[in-house]
Amino acid sequence: MNITLSRASLLQAVQRCQSIVEKRHTIPILANILLQADNDTLHITATDLEVGIRSQAPATVTKPGSITVSAKKLFDIIKELDPDQDVTLEAGDTFVLIRSGRSRFRLASLAAGEYPALTEEQGGSSITLSSSTLADMVAATAFAMSTDETRKYLTGTLFEVDDQHMLRLVTTDGHRLALSEVRLQQATDAVKCIVPRKAVMEIRKLCDECQGQVELFLGERQIRMVADSNILTSKLIDARFPVYQDVIPSGNPSQAVVTRGEFDQVLRRSMIVANEFTHDVRLTFKENGIDISAHNTEQEEAEEHIATDYNGQEVAIGFNGRYLRDTLGAIRSAAVRIELKDELSPVLVRGDDDDGSRYVIMPMRI
Repeated sequence: MNITLSRASLLQAVQRCQSIVEKRHTIPILANILLQADNDTLHITATDLEVGIRSQAPATVTKPGSITVSAKKLFDIIKELDPDQDVTLEAGDTFVLIRSGRSRFRLASLAAGEYPALTEEQGGSSITLSSSTLADMVAATAFAMSTDETRKYLTGTLFEVDDQHMLRLVTTDGHRLALSEVRLQQATDAVKCIVPRKAVMEIRKLCDECQGQVELFLGERQIRMVADSNILTSKLIDARFPVYQDVIPSGNPSQAVVTRGEFDQVLRRSMIVANEFTHDVRLTFKENGIDISAHNTEQEEAEEHIATDYNGQEVAIGFNGRYLRDTLGAIRSAAVRIELKDELSPVLVRGDDDDGSRYVIMPMRI
């Protein structure tokens, strides 16, 4: 293999792929990325056996071929090269030569034939939507994915298409739930699957880079995403997602509308003296606003009042302040609407001018 291409296009493609590579690996070749050159194109592939990505960059191919090389070392080298100089890659039997300007590098390599193949499941439901829409949906929900590996089904995001052609992303860790939905412009079969955290975050990255439409294929065992010249594949979490509809409260009689930025600032100040493990804060909803307070075992405390529009009986509810702040960080509206019932029932939070995303937070006893 002998190719020459611009440093910028190579850096972008390698950066996109190297984030898939596991930092801790038991199979040596999984620390590498696969380079394949043919037809004036360099194809770059990375996989950790669960998530895989195939990207490409235009190149002048003097000699086609394929080789694998350390993802981290190649990325670290490329990003330090002169941006104005093209890069030449030449593969030997057990090494790769990298030349750019006056710089020369030689990296060890492994045979391309040993690299795991990326398989693409055929069939499934196909969805096309704008990259910005999908990026917004992931941003609105990703924070509520669980990190508890004993409940694997909560460590990913539910992708669901219903009979009304609504695409819905749902996450929960058992203490809070985030939901974002959008109506699709085309008819497609109803489907639901749980996408692992790593794949969800890579989907977000690709959407941020892509300027147009992306295509999703939701199958029984795999999700596949096509964005520009990139193809991302991932195995699914083989489990049943909780019946989230039962958790979302409906008909909560009391509502408060509060400025999001001010609310977040007060919470941030109050949490300075909150318990460092439970982050508990107390919200007392009154006719003229919300009293926010926090304290700890050292008898330190904070109290602050926010003026809000509130219609309902006075009620005091305890929350994990971090959960509240995470939710506020995912909402883009200037004001948030909080719908509540009593001190023991889940609270529904949404942007005051956004019907596409909803958030449920469970109260805590304090």
